[in-house]
Formats: sequence, structure tokens, C-alpha cells
Amino acid sequence: MAELDINLAKLTGSPGKASWAQVHEFAPDDEEKLKLRGRLVAVIATTSQKSEAPPDPEGLDNVVAGRELLTRFHEEYFGSTEKTAFNALNDSVERVISEFSETWGDVEIAAASIVNGVIYTACGGGGQAAVFRNGMLAKILVSKDNGPVSASGHPKEGDIFLLGTKKVFSSLSEGVIKAALESSGINEAVESLAPAVHSREEAGNFGLVLVEFSKTQAIFARPDKEFEPEEKTTLERKEIFDKETKDRPASFFQKQANKLTSIFSKRTGEKKIYVRQRGEDEFNVQKRKVTVSIGSILVVLLVVSIGFGVRQKMVRDERARYEDRLKQAQHEFEEAQGLYTLDPERARELFRNAERLVYQIKDEGVEDSELDNLIALLEESEGQVLGEYTIESDLFLDLSILTDGFKADDVVASDGKLYVLDRDGKKVVEIEIETKKTEIVAGPDQVKEAKGVAAYSDRVFVLSDGNIYEVADERELAVEGEWEGDVLISAYAGNFYVLDRGTSKVYRYAGADGGFGSKQDWLTAGTEPDLSNIFDWTIDGSIWFLSETGKVFKFTKGNQDTLSFADIIPQLSRPTAIYTNEELKFVYLMEKETGRIVVVDKEGNYQAQYFSDKIKEARGMVVSEEVGKIIIVTEERLYSINISHKLE
Repeated sequence: MAELDINLAKLTGSPGKASWAQVHEFAPDDEEKLKLRGRLVAVIATTSQKSEAPPDPEGLDNVVAGRELLTRFHEEYFGSTEKTAFNALNDSVERVISEFSETWGDVEIAAASIVNGVIYTACGGGGQAAVFRNGMLAKILVSKDNGPVSASGHPKEGDIFLLGTKKVFSSLSEGVIKAALESSGINEAVESLAPAVHSREEAGNFGLVLVEFSKTQAIFARPDKEFEPEEKTTLERKEIFDKETKDRPASFFQKQANKLTSIFSKRTGEKKIYVRQRGEDEFNVQKRKVTVSIGSILVVLLVVSIGFGVRQKMVRDERARYEDRLKQAQHEFEEAQGLYTLDPERARELFRNAERLVYQIKDEGVEDSELDNLIALLEESEGQVLGEYTIESDLFLDLSILTDGFKADDVVASDGKLYVLDRDGKKVVEIEIETKKTEIVAGPDQVKEAKGVAAYSDRVFVLSDGNIYEVADERELAVEGEWEGDVLISAYAGNFYVLDRGTSKVYRYAGADGGFGSKQDWLTAGTEPDLSNIFDWTIDGSIWFLSETGKVFKFTKGNQDTLSFADIIPQLSRPTAIYTNEELKFVYLMEKETGRIVVVDKEGNYQAQYFSDKIKEARGMVVSEEVGKIIIVTEERLYSINISHKLE
């Protein structure tokens, strides 16, 4: 097969304190050795893993050591021509890595030799080789620590072979490399990749060489002596021409010329008569016609090629407008996927920036399959990286079929059961979360004008007539009202808690002999928070207060804790319900206006958020992490949302 031209482009990182990389390229002057060993291209890198005798900070030791390693590799490959080029390259890689890794640490080599139109490749120590062909990028060799790997093949016109260290393929994604190679030549590709390399720390062992194969351009030389036909008469020359044209098949251009001549003749409807100058013969006339036809065809082809070139340039210019941003978005998306378990906050930051870039490009009207694929990947990964889940809520229970006209006003939970209060209907319904078994546990005689409900371990309480009553078979006074303004009630660990919003006091009634003792101030002396705007609260040992201003306060053992919510996007503006208990790992905040439930840990760190249109209708919520459900209560129905964030 015909030889192809070879062009190279190189990219290496700056030598570091413990690592360096170098690209080596050589073709021997000796014709015989060139024929047997060909042109050698190699990427060599080392990374020190040992504490003794580290390279100096200025990198001079790296340079000297690198020359020594390159010299040794050069000697191994070109020193003897007894072996085949394939075996010599493989053995050289194996021997040099073995000799130098004992004292230098990790040694990587990715090498190729081009011999008589064949490319031989060998990689060791982590070095890799890939090929870019017809718009596709494929790795052909990935070496490990257990010896070199080798391959050979015939390159095709337009192929680009990549030889690189493992740092190259771990730092640059396949999409970034492919985009750089598609957009322009290898030199421009290296220029576009260079900023991403030089901006990285510890990039000393980054080494990459691009080997491009292109078609050899043939150059035709003018002959030393013009062809001079023997002198013949006009008649003889015509006989020769007639014989040659009769015996010789028509060429492509001749056929095209004949077609053009036929077309012109039909259009004019007449025959042309030409008068030759003296001495002109049939052969020269025919040759002139062919020449004119060929010229016409070449002009058409030139116009078409110019048009195609202009179109290609427009496509390249259009892609250049957004290509860097698309590459950045791809890189940040891939980095976010790798970091979300190690550094969730940084992963979310990278992910959102990638989202911002791709939707910015999309809003500019760009149509690009690579952009569309990235948008699809981002949408699929929102839950995994951002902890954002947009879902359809499942119907958990239709309350209207339990009893005519039942409308939910408040909901609480205890020991795997829900208790839903209907103020106007004067009823409390009990629902087992796991089985959905339902029962009316209190009717109009017990509930009367109830303003709130609380429950603890199968005991149900309502706030009515300024007092707290336990409702079961009968209505029994549990806590006599000793407060001044509107109150919120809650039961926890066998005790009863009352928030008096009029005085900003929290009272605790300790459980005793099936009843409750006298009230005690739960807040420590001197702690005087403004609790007048609190409209929801929940207890897990600490007390969490939700204010009408949207702020959340946490108190433990009567004292206020420092609490701030981190990394919630968008920030909470007006949450309408809060829920946790001693069995839950997380705190759940509902915001009806945005139709979402935000999940934080008990230090306020963001974990996840759930979006559903049903949340905008909710009147309350409870959560069972054991069952894996968030249950929201609307006027007539209960809906469930499956918990998707990690509970470990």
C-alpha cells in the first residue's frame, strides 16, 4: 500500500517535584536501519512513589533522569536489528520499565514505530494508546502493571493515533478529546487541550502525542525532453487518429465532453462548421475539444468544492462559538459524578454550573446532538447528584370514602399510625401506615370544638375549650388550661408539651400514673425567645419551631442552638410545615408555594428535595423512614412520596 505522510503534535505537563513526562521522536539516517526499524514515537513518564532521594524542586534531576531513560530506550530499540520491529518494541518497553521502576517509582511508556506502512504499538506501566477514525475514538491498548501490551495494524488516511500516559485519559474525558480532534487539526487540538492540562496541579506525568496519517501529495516533474512525434503527412496523421480513437475506449472526460457537445447541438439545432488553419489536423481539433470539456467540468467541480468549503467553514465557526462552553460543561458534569459521594457540596456546585452552561447554549438556538445528549444525562442524574426528585405523588388513601364529608385539618403520627382531625366533622381517624387499616377513634361527643390534635403510643388528645382532653371511649380532662393565649400542643416520650404563643413560653407536663403532673417551664431561666409567630413545631428530644417569617429555630434542653441551613437552592422562603421525631434521621420542611419538601440533617445540611404538584394542596405531613414514605394530607386525600435519598 502507498506510504502516508506522518504529522505529530505533542503536549506535556510541567515537570513536578515527583513526576515528569517527555515525548521522544526519532528516524535513523541509515537507510537499512530505517527500513527495519522505521520511525519511533514514544511517550515516557515517571512518578516517584518513594521518599528517598526525591527529585529536586527545580526539576533539574527530572531532566537528567529523563534523558538517561530515553537514551536507554533508544539503545534497546535501535541497538540490534535481529528481532522484528514488533518484538523489538515490545521487549524494549518491558526491559526499560523493569530496569528503572526499581529506583524511580512508576515508569510509563506508550510507544509506536511506523515501518513500511505498518504501525506497531506497545504500552507498559499504565501507558495507553487510542485511535481516532471516522469521527470515533477507541482505545486499542490499556496497559497494567503486569507487563506490556502490544498491537499492530495498517493506518488509514485521516487516522489519528494517540499515545499517552494514564494521567491523560483520567484527566481528559473521551468527549473532550473527541471534540478537540473533530473541530480542527492536531496542532489546534493540542492548543485547545493545553489550558486544561496546565491549570491542573501535579500534572508532571501528563504526556500525549498525536500521530496523524495523511495522503502523500504527488508532485509531477516536467520531462527533460519534450515528446516529439515523427514527421508525418496530414493524411497519415488522420489515419493514425482514426485508428487510435476507434480502438481506444472513451475516457470519463471524453464521455462528459460528448454529452456536453450533444446538449449544445440539440439546443442550437444546427451544426457548426469550423475552418482550420493551415496544418491543423483532426487530432489537434479533438484534443482541443476534450481540453475545453475538461476545463468546464473542473470549473463546475471548483465551484461545488468552494461552496462545500464555505459551508464547512460556517459550521466550524458556529461550533467554535459554543464549543469551549460545551467542553467545560461535559468536564464539570463528569467531575460532579465522581465527587458526589466524596464531596456532595462541590459535586452539586459543578453540576449546577454544567446545567447553567448547557441551557445557556440551548437558549441561543444551538442544535447539536452532543449538547442534547449532555442535557439528557444531566436530567437523569439530578436525583443522584443534586438530590432533586420531581415525581408524581401516589394516592395513599381517599378520606372521603371513610365517612361522608370528611375533611382533614390536622395530622400527627405515633408508633406507625396517623391521626387525622376533621374540625367541622368533629372526628379523629386512625390509620396504620403500613397496612392502611382505618378506624374512627373519636366522634363529635369526644372531639367537640377541637383546635388541635396530639398522639402518643395509642393515646389521642385534642385541644378543646381551652383544655386538653384525652379522647377514646370517653372524653377525659388530661391537662387543665393554664395559659394566656393561643397554644400549640404535642406529646413526646410520655410527656405533654404546650407552646403558649401569647407569652412565648413552653410548658412541660410530665407523665405520671396515667395522667400528667403540673406544668414546668421548659426553657431555661433567662432564655426569652419571641415565639409569638410560631405556627408549627415538632419534637425529637430537641424542639424545632417554624416561624411565620419562614425561619426555623432549634432548642435543646431549654437553650437555643446555632442553626443554619446550607446549600439549599433555591433558599426556603415560606415553609409551611416541619416534621421530625426521635426515630427519624432527618428533618422535613414543606413549602406549599414552590410545591416542594426539603430534607436536611439535624445540623441543617442539605440532603434532598422533592417536587410534586400535590404538595401545593397539602394541609400537613408526616414521615416514616422505616416504611420509606413521606405522607402529605390534602383536604380529602392522603398522598405518599417514596423516599429516594439515602437513609444510612
